[in-house]
Amino acid sequence: MEDTNLNLTESEVAASAVQSGEKETFSEKTKKFFKGLGPFFKKCWHNFTHMKRKTVADIFVWIILALGAFVVLIPFIWMILATFKDATEIYASNIFPKKWTGENYALMWERVDLLRGFLNSFLTTVPVVLVQVVVSAMAAYAFAKLDFKGKNSLFLVMLSTMMVPFAVVMLPQAWLFGRLGLTEGPLAVIIPKLFGSITTVFFLRQFLYGIPKSISEAALLDGAGYTRIFVSIILPLIMPALATQFILSFIGNWNDYLGPMLFINDEAWYTLPLMVNSLNKNSGGTATAIPQTLAASLISLIPIVIVFAVFQKKIIGSIVFSAVKG
Repeated sequence: MEDTNLNLTESEVAASAVQSGEKETFSEKTKKFFKGLGPFFKKCWHNFTHMKRKTVADIFVWIILALGAFVVLIPFIWMILATFKDATEIYASNIFPKKWTGENYALMWERVDLLRGFLNSFLTTVPVVLVQVVVSAMAAYAFAKLDFKGKNSLFLVMLSTMMVPFAVVMLPQAWLFGRLGLTEGPLAVIIPKLFGSITTVFFLRQFLYGIPKSISEAALLDGAGYTRIFVSIILPLIMPALATQFILSFIGNWNDYLGPMLFINDEAWYTLPLMVNSLNKNSGGTATAIPQTLAASLISLIPIVIVFAVFQKKIIGSIVFSAVKG
């Protein structure tokens, strides 16, 4: 019996110790943990060295992209944390607030009418962008699929307007809208955008070149008019591209600050960026309103995130279609 007990392995001794109610000490558990790390890392290194070259390259690419994304998100993370700081520590070196407070979110609603800013931005963005994208799609369809005299020359003239910066035409536009009496409301911001965007026209025109012209010609032979072809055939085919342009136009119009500042004189029609800016203006440029301004800016991003989440599949579809066409 004694020889049998002497021949027991270490694992059997440990198992019998556990069964008999004896517990391992913390130092024994620590030693066992570090002993297990050696075989674990050896196995990881073995798997890494025996991977295919493509898999290893993919891992490095993902690591680099993750580090790049983290660097890009650092200012946004600081912005979120700063909204929970007191104004006295907004310029402090500490990243996290010493004392977390949600007072800034309550004060920003009291100091400015952000709800009215949301409604004004919605009015000057959503209906305007919908009309703008549809009108641009109609123009792109005409330039891509229809044949008429002077088509290329007219498109080049329209394309040349992209070379003119807004800073060159903003003062003449402000003078013109003032003489027409449009600056007392949002019409000066809404009306010019209803006639389409040359950037959107150019993008959709290139997208439409990937759709065979024989589809439209077959519909014409069957008796369909250009309007029916555009509504029933073209629009469903270019929906991913339309969704992409809708998001880009929505973000540009929602965040537009210079246009509303020049063309809207009545504070009751101020858009959200102007409302957020008024937080700093009312504080006299001091640091007391910075956390509240950051909180208001963070709240103003919610519609953009929602729109992107809704249309993200369409964007991916547009990218896939462009890749297949190339």
